[in-house]
Amino acid sequence: MDQGLIEIFVLALVAGFVLFRLYVTLGRRTGEEREPRPAPAQGGIAPDVPLAKPLPTAVSAGAGGEGLVAIMRADPSFDPEFFVAGAKSAYEMIVGAFAKGDRDTLRDLLTPRVFDSYAAAITAREASGDVGPELVRLKSAEIADAALQGDTARVTVKFEAELAEGATGIRDAREKWTFERDVRSSNPNWYLGRVTAA
Repeated sequence: MDQGLIEIFVLALVAGFVLFRLYVTLGRRTGEEREPRPAPAQGGIAPDVPLAKPLPTAVSAGAGGEGLVAIMRADPSFDPEFFVAGAKSAYEMIVGAFAKGDRDTLRDLLTPRVFDSYAAAITAREASGDVGPELVRLKSAEIADAALQGDTARVTVKFEAELAEGATGIRDAREKWTFERDVRSSNPNWYLGRVTAA
């Protein structure tokens, strides 16, 4: 087997492993989830639905606590701590895919509107010969806000990271990424729906 085929095979294995890890952290069902309940009248939250897990103290006392409670009542399988771990993996994958210009990976992780924006930025970057930002270190990730609007759950995570950007060197990045998902859908995956400066 020549060197090129071996490299392709190794890269395919790495890509498969990374996608598998993302599925495990963001999209895996354990079999313990309850079936989605019909929405309460007028889109309100059913007060009699107990939370499967208590909110972490830092979250319940901070921003987004009420939104997280609403999401957990609508989707009892939602776990804020597990979600943050998955969001970290998603951040690393999305930044990496954007840096490489990997549109196929991005399409599976972003809402169509955000994907179009990222794809346009990749096209412009390719035309100018620039390089994409590479993740040096993800310093922190924490839930900044959460809301349930109709059947759509949105959770905003504040990320602090160090990114390497070619000749400009390493810069600190502080961004808020909003992930969203339809709580009535059988699809457990969350998609990046918005990015703003923190």
